[in-house]
Amino acid sequence: MAQTKFDRQLEEGLEQAALVFGRFVSGAPLDGEPRPPGSLPRWGIALLRLVFLAWAGWAAWMWWGVKDHDRVIRVSIIAAAVAIPILVIAAIRGRGRRQHMRALVIPMSMALKDLLSGWDDHQRLRALTIPIDRSFVAIRLPDGWHDPGGVKEQMRELVQDRMGGLWAGEWNLKNHPFNVVFTPQKPKPKLEPPEKVDFFSDVVQQAIAACEPGQLVLGIDERQRPVIKEMTGETAMWALSVGSGGGKSSFLQMIITQLVRQRATVIGIDVKMASINCFEGVEGVHLYTDPGNVGDMRAAISWAAREVEARNYVKKTNPRKNFDRLTLILEEGNEFGDASKEWWNENKEKGDPASDPIWGDIASIMRMGRHVNVTIIGVFQDLREAAVGSRGLRNMFRMILMGNFNANQWKMIVNTTPVPESVDRAGRMMIIEGNRRVWIQVPYADPDDFRTHSLELRQQLGYSTEDLYGAPPARSPQRLPSLLQESTPLFTKDAPNTGTPAVSAAQDDNGERAVVSMTKDEPPRLEGGGEAATDGEAEEKAELLALAEISRRLAAEGIAVSAELMRQHKRRRKDFPAGRVVGGKELFVLEDIAAYYRPDEDEDEEESPEPDEETMDGSEEEPDNEGEDEDERA
Repeated sequence: MAQTKFDRQLEEGLEQAALVFGRFVSGAPLDGEPRPPGSLPRWGIALLRLVFLAWAGWAAWMWWGVKDHDRVIRVSIIAAAVAIPILVIAAIRGRGRRQHMRALVIPMSMALKDLLSGWDDHQRLRALTIPIDRSFVAIRLPDGWHDPGGVKEQMRELVQDRMGGLWAGEWNLKNHPFNVVFTPQKPKPKLEPPEKVDFFSDVVQQAIAACEPGQLVLGIDERQRPVIKEMTGETAMWALSVGSGGGKSSFLQMIITQLVRQRATVIGIDVKMASINCFEGVEGVHLYTDPGNVGDMRAAISWAAREVEARNYVKKTNPRKNFDRLTLILEEGNEFGDASKEWWNENKEKGDPASDPIWGDIASIMRMGRHVNVTIIGVFQDLREAAVGSRGLRNMFRMILMGNFNANQWKMIVNTTPVPESVDRAGRMMIIEGNRRVWIQVPYADPDDFRTHSLELRQQLGYSTEDLYGAPPARSPQRLPSLLQESTPLFTKDAPNTGTPAVSAAQDDNGERAVVSMTKDEPPRLEGGGEAATDGEAEEKAELLALAEISRRLAAEGIAVSAELMRQHKRRRKDFPAGRVVGGKELFVLEDIAAYYRPDEDEDEEESPEPDEETMDGSEEEPDNEGEDEDERA
């Protein structure tokens, strides 16, 4: 039987009615268009529709069937009173969700058009899920989706641009439904060394016990692990550029203690007299810390250079010879450089070079010492090229530790960008070894504990001077600073010979405090042809000084004679007092020189057998070239 037009219309009407009823019950839009942004979820809309449908059916039955109009009116008023506040609250709370949809979700779904081209706008919007708290971004992928090349990275970059920060995607392309979920990456915690490290802690002591000869523990790094470096090969010479309060003293005390453990000989130069004095009396640790005796410090450095020369000679004849370590520690290198230069300018002889030659010995140690286990640790507050004698030695420090530095120091020493931020904390240092940068915290202990531990190590492990081909130079008695001295003027006839109180000086080599008496000996009386009574014991105890120092002391007493004139008299006059050679320098007795230039001694000057006439103010008939030399030295 043929289907009539009415039958087709009836069938289509029933299908449309069933479709509308299904949308009504399911909460979907009745017109088939996408839900507006921020609307209620489908289950909420479906529930409201069912409640409304139930109320409408009940009200119709009660209104027309039962004829109970009053009851329908009362229930409708109560229902409206309850429903209206709920709808208002829902609308207010949904305002943020609607704004979220309009500002983020819809624009991002439109931006996914090129990446998910197989779906229309409605499908992409339904496939994108972003909660209001923005804790994740979920994107459902079409069936059979695959990455044609770079789409995953483009999708991740899109999410990062819209959401901000770094996001990581977890892809599901094996199980249906396919999707990807992006979550924000948690920032990695900033790693820092510990604020303080105890030298006697288990982690430090175990690391020290595991070190091979030549290896030293420097500190604890950001990952709480000990940092061990070798004082051999390219990193045999170390330099520290650490500002005041940066922990230089603790670092040196820790290093010396470890060197003592390895039976090494240590030569310590410290014009500051504060960093390494705690090792006084430890066998094999020779300290030169008196700023008034810079000559002792220079002699110690020269001795170390001669040791390098001797060891290299032995190494040439016996290539398999291994030497015990000898380490020279130069603390406060900037101050030592200035003091050494001043000492050289005051004590150099005619014909000596103008520049301080001590840096030549240091250069020799740095160039030739690592092959025979002789190393240097230099500590500088400012590691300029001029601070190391302008001999190109700064580049020979292949490992540098910096702490409490500023941008200018970093640019001058390392010269890389960006400049790292310095940590103003005692003991926090950065190890710079080539292109590698490591922050460490230097282990700390009380100086007395370092000393006690070093004495125990010497007693347990012993110490040998077998590989030393000479002895370190002896230290001169410590001089008192000028403001602590109390003395009577020298060589004044009216000055009474009264004694002055003894002033306590520093400890001597035996650990006892020496007493320095500032009472000056009475000058020899030469009137009436008498001669000064001297004996071997007095000469042995007489103070030996350089001519420059004697010239200054005589000038203070009114005897004006220059050091250069004394040198000329020494070369030309046979009766000039004889000197003594100490440490490669010729020194003289102050009383002998003073007696030689006393005014009473010059009354027969015209009958002097010398061919030239000289005056006490230093003027004489000399060739022009000698006058030029004096001007140059002045």
